[in-house]
Amino acid sequence: MRTEELHRKDAYLRSFEATVVRAEDDIVELDATAFYARGGGQQGDQGVLGGHQVVDTVVAQDRLSVLHRMAWTGDPLRAGDRVAGYVDWERRYALMRLHSAQHLLWLALTQEYGPEQQDRGGEIRPEKARLDVAWSKDERPSAEALTARLDTLVAADLPIERYVVDEGAGRWEWRIEGHPPIPCGGTHVRRTSEVGPLVVTVKGKGRDTARLTVAPVDR
Repeated sequence: MRTEELHRKDAYLRSFEATVVRAEDDIVELDATAFYARGGGQQGDQGVLGGHQVVDTVVAQDRLSVLHRMAWTGDPLRAGDRVAGYVDWERRYALMRLHSAQHLLWLALTQEYGPEQQDRGGEIRPEKARLDVAWSKDERPSAEALTARLDTLVAADLPIERYVVDEGAGRWEWRIEGHPPIPCGGTHVRRTSEVGPLVVTVKGKGRDTARLTVAPVDR
């Protein structure tokens, strides 16, 4: 990765300085960034860069750099400019809490229904996270049972580990004590208690798939 991803060392980093490597149309590439690039179901960060709005953050097609999609509010940035960046922290922190909540939901599912569950994808938005799983039984997973297990995991205030497995391949894992690791390179909170109270809803999604959604109780 040409771009140094500062959030890898500190997911709580809200501001930083960097140098513009490339600026073309509405795209800016930096030598380093704290903005998380969309991936693994987690939406890309937004915020401010050099006084301009960052409306999305993505990984380049060659997978070697992070690209910031800009909404210019004046003269565009140029290669060589030294700029300050500010992550939209309220939005990012909501994503961090719900990304961790999504993984806790997976653990709750495997606790309740067994470790053989199959993940069929998901998405993390600032207001909710979803998890699609293979489900061929007539009765859908119990939202009440999953919410109860989530409550237990959150109340346990367990430390959350986020560590690199293969830096060259960009492979990371997420783990809490007593449970198997989950492959993930997204941003997360430090402890399960930070996730806060949650509620689960369950719906069918096509054939042999259940859609589990988790959201903060206060939304």
